Amino acid sequence: MHPTSTLPGFLRVYALPALWLFALPLFGLWFSGHAIDRFDRDVLATIERQISQDTELEEERRKETLAFFSAVPASAACFAEGEELAGFRESLGEACSDARQFQWMGRLALASLVLGIVSAVIALLCALAAFVSRPFQYGGFVVGWNVLRVTGALQALAQGGLAVWLSYWMTAVWFERYVPKLILMVGILAGLALFHVVVAIFRRPAMDFEVEAEVLDEARAPELWAHVRQMCERLGTAPPDHILAGIDTNFFVTESEVRVGERTLSGRTLFVSLSLLRLLERSEADAVLAHEMGHLLGGDTGHGKRLAPMLAHFGHYLQTLHEGVLTRPIFHFMVAYRGLFELSLGRSRRASELAADRLAAGITSGRDIARSLVKVGAYASFRDRVESDLFAGGEQQTVAIAQRVALGFADYASSEAVHGDLHGSVTPHPFDSHPPLSARLENVGEVLTSADVSRVLLEPTTSSWTSAILEADLLEARLWGAYEARFAQAHDLALAYRYVPSTEAERQHVEKHFPPLTFAGKEAGLEVQLDFAQVNCTEWEQPVRLDQVKSASTEERLFKKYLDLQLKEGGLFKGKRSICLSKLRDADGMLQAFGHYLGRHRAMEEHQAQSKQAA
Repeated sequence: MHPTSTLPGFLRVYALPALWLFALPLFGLWFSGHAIDRFDRDVLATIERQISQDTELEEERRKETLAFFSAVPASAACFAEGEELAGFRESLGEACSDARQFQWMGRLALASLVLGIVSAVIALLCALAAFVSRPFQYGGFVVGWNVLRVTGALQALAQGGLAVWLSYWMTAVWFERYVPKLILMVGILAGLALFHVVVAIFRRPAMDFEVEAEVLDEARAPELWAHVRQMCERLGTAPPDHILAGIDTNFFVTESEVRVGERTLSGRTLFVSLSLLRLLERSEADAVLAHEMGHLLGGDTGHGKRLAPMLAHFGHYLQTLHEGVLTRPIFHFMVAYRGLFELSLGRSRRASELAADRLAAGITSGRDIARSLVKVGAYASFRDRVESDLFAGGEQQTVAIAQRVALGFADYASSEAVHGDLHGSVTPHPFDSHPPLSARLENVGEVLTSADVSRVLLEPTTSSWTSAILEADLLEARLWGAYEARFAQAHDLALAYRYVPSTEAERQHVEKHFPPLTFAGKEAGLEVQLDFAQVNCTEWEQPVRLDQVKSASTEERLFKKYLDLQLKEGGLFKGKRSICLSKLRDADGMLQAFGHYLGRHRAMEEHQAQSKQAA
């Protein structure tokens, strides 16, 4: 079961982390009160000491004076506006400026708390509105996003100011000293966080929707085009402006701009999978096409087109909040709002899928819908299994994904694994946009037993729409060739990250991606040598193996930049090696390469540890 499939799980994953938004303001509010109390105690102790040491005061007068200052806190005199405590306030002098700081920071912390509560109420109302209807969903997100990004920036400003103020006063109040480096570091973090948050509000992320496919002009598939137009006419919706053919394991329609190679397509676009079309009878493919056209008729694609830019912008905003150290609590709050919205979005998308299924069943039949769902789901699951097994393999081998899927599909269709994949072995996640297979079959009035599923998957296809596409075989082979080449390259690189290496062949493979490098110094005789296993500097007595490196960091010392390596053994001083980057001709290149090679080594160690646990 997914951790967010239940209400307690959702609250644990989203709601509880969101409460971190209130942590710093609550602490700031408490600390300001604590500092004021301490200020009052310190002033009172000083006054009591002075009064007790004043030998000219009569005992009765001493008691009255002590009683007065005990009853009136020093901070009250600092905050008072009237003339009654003017003398006391003047005697405190500049000390009152500290008390006023505590008061203003307390007010800032309280304002941040109130702003957080207001933001939470707005987020909750907008999220609940999204469950009412599609227009409310769009309007709720527009309002929520525009309000919360402004309140998020205000929170970044307020909490950044609190953090800088606390970095000074916590040490000053508790230890009677301050740490300039700490204040400077927190100030820089607060400034950078606020800058990036403000920039993220106005920056528009790229909306490239790139699809690996080829455009099917009408001349290449006239019969298919005519059939799609006829189907759209029956449904009462405008036909697609473009049809794309690819090898992905799905069909989809969109009204967003789509980039295909060097072309950018606008309008209504239909994507068809050649691999799935070969598996589907024409009537079954018609059921899928009618389902996709139903999304056009129902306004699903138009709704998605309006939401997509804002969702992408929000995602970029969340990433910025996550990267800012001081804005991480704001990030968790925003993620909770996004999670609530995704619940409503998933719910409406599931309803749209069921509606499109019912519409398609009216154009074709419930039987065709059921058979197409089983075939598409089984093919997608088996292909995913094949690719996962290939990528997890520890040796170089011929990829040939299309061939492996074609040769192994019959055995998979006859196995018990197919039923678990189709019906799912876990509770569907609430963000899922597609209902489970059982709900979709029930929605169109169909029931398929395990025997029915196997029979459907094993029956040969007698007539598919691929025969209506000119040179469909060449087109599919071209797409598979490009996909398999990229897959092989990715797997080849993954192996270089996994190998220790343990053999000469594995060493050669690792060195193909991580060859030995030498970085020359600005002075003769100085150089740094780096390979997949170790790093060496001519100033050192011996090389440092990468498995000895506990941590690596850069630091400026005496106007020179150093790469400092803390080793796992040898203590704080003897276990440290440094490379003066300022003495190298290509310091940036050396630093980047070292991070790359050290990252490979740690990925290898993690993979080897996981392999041992699995064994």
